[in-house]
Amino acid sequence: MPGKHVRFARNNTVHTFAPPTLPPPPHLTHDSHSPASTNSLLTPPDHPTPLPSVNPHNKHLPPQVRRSHSTYHSSSPQLHPLLEELRNPELLYDVRLPPTKIGSKRRVITPEEFSDPATSPRTSSMTIIHKYLPWSIHVNPTGYSRSRGMHYVTVWDVLNAIHFSLRAKISQRDYEGLGNESRHQHRVKKAYEHRYGLHQRGSSGYQAEKMGGVRRVDFLVEYVKFMGLTLHNADKGEYTLHTDH
Repeated sequence: MPGKHVRFARNNTVHTFAPPTLPPPPHLTHDSHSPASTNSLLTPPDHPTPLPSVNPHNKHLPPQVRRSHSTYHSSSPQLHPLLEELRNPELLYDVRLPPTKIGSKRRVITPEEFSDPATSPRTSSMTIIHKYLPWSIHVNPTGYSRSRGMHYVTVWDVLNAIHFSLRAKISQRDYEGLGNESRHQHRVKKAYEHRYGLHQRGSSGYQAEKMGGVRRVDFLVEYVKFMGLTLHNADKGEYTLHTDH
């Protein structure tokens, strides 16, 4: 039958996910010329300027930066500054894209920062939830982290786990769980169509995304801009993922 169709995974998806081993984190640069966008990541300038080393006690730093870097070393569970929920987060990240596409609009972010512990004190696992997702995202140290002797969750591990979990295909039962003919079901379908429509029609990327069917990320509808995490339940190691449009 002609027209648009929604595709699903043949089997019900499992509600946990372990990302595969990935290449090391990229060296990111900032772009002071292009506006932030959830659909178009920033292009690095020709001559990026690194941010000086941060000293938490440096009185010349902006208050927000002093707060972020000083509380990261406190005794209570704290998220790395790159992962903290902020109105203007450090990272420019459309969660529909792989984490290698992450950008930054304010400064250079080095691979070493992505290899930092995701939390202080360090943790060997994390669970991430989102109000629009019926699945939890489980984060453990990746093979890359363990190969470098980092047996704790790093910033890079968190970003990888978010992306690969959201790329998982859903089943028809997952989709129907939204409620037949529900408004949210319609929005999820539109998000799926918009996602494969980001590629040039007829290209391999367009066909692959369309044939891949609805994925977990489509349950976020238009809220695909990474806004950071907040602690949800310290005893269970649960954090809430925040996204915006």
